[in-house]
Amino acid sequence: MKQNFSSEDVINSLENIRRAEPQPFLFTRVQARLLREQSRPEIAIFRFVTRPIFAICFAVLFIFINGYLVNQKMKENSLADDIGQPIAVEYVQHTINPYEINENP
Repeated sequence: MKQNFSSEDVINSLENIRRAEPQPFLFTRVQARLLREQSRPEIAIFRFVTRPIFAICFAVLFIFINGYLVNQKMKENSLADDIGQPIAVEYVQHTINPYEINENP
């Protein structure tokens, strides 16, 4: 069922409308709740972690630790090469190889 309203009916229906008003102290309660939410520990930690200086310090620390570990690994490898070096020198000093067939007459 379609109802036809004239423009005058619509205008008359708006005559007694008042502006909506919030409850008393609504703004104060909203502000208090926002402050309470911001003071939670997980929000404070999140705010600290998302600062750019924290990210830069973390990246620099990560690079230094990575460099230190790579340096230590390279030292271990060079020590292993130094230990095996005298054995290789002794092997090369012999002119006769027992695995070759000696064809000298």
